[in-house]
Amino acid sequence: MSGFRTWLPGEVITASNINDYLQNQAVMVFADAATRTSTISVPLEGMLSWLEDDNKYQFYDGAAWGDLIVPIEGGTAGQAYVSNGSSAAAFGDMNSKFVETTVTEKTTDYTVDAADANTIIQTTGTGDAIITFDDVLSIGDSIQVIRNGTGSAFLSAGSGVTSWAGIGTETTSDFYIDTQYAVAAVIKTAANEYRVIGRISI
Repeated sequence: MSGFRTWLPGEVITASNINDYLQNQAVMVFADAATRTSTISVPLEGMLSWLEDDNKYQFYDGAAWGDLIVPIEGGTAGQAYVSNGSSAAAFGDMNSKFVETTVTEKTTDYTVDAADANTIIQTTGTGDAIITFDDVLSIGDSIQVIRNGTGSAFLSAGSGVTSWAGIGTETTSDFYIDTQYAVAAVIKTAANEYRVIGRISI
């Protein structure tokens, strides 16, 4: 007989108790899987072991040993492993209100890169700063720019951008945030296409 057992105060623990119960109620430590196999010729469902060579827990499911903790695989690129609150977690889009936004400070000219997607850039210098947007974003990504300094913040189309438009006009020239503390955003709306919205002028 084996499984789980609770002993009463003063009860004698026999060798069979240890063999049948205690070893099933503890985490067994082995140097490796081969040592475990030679030690436990007939594993029982629910046994838990630690393998020192791989530094991982494994359990016996009645047929084979398997990892207790396994990496999460699958889903779609860009999706998080989330729960909708009423069922088990699965891959899906995360509500934006749970996503922390990164704010970076720029005092001079800067060219955005892919890591800037969906973040905030604030210009804080006294001189003008040109923020250049190369075509490095994915469709739907945006970058917000806050002019926190006294110097103007210019938004400029960079390499790979073939359509650059805002305030009712498509142009190859820069837009600029025309007053301190105002905000603008640049959004990639299609392949090589970027739209500028917010407090901007030409």
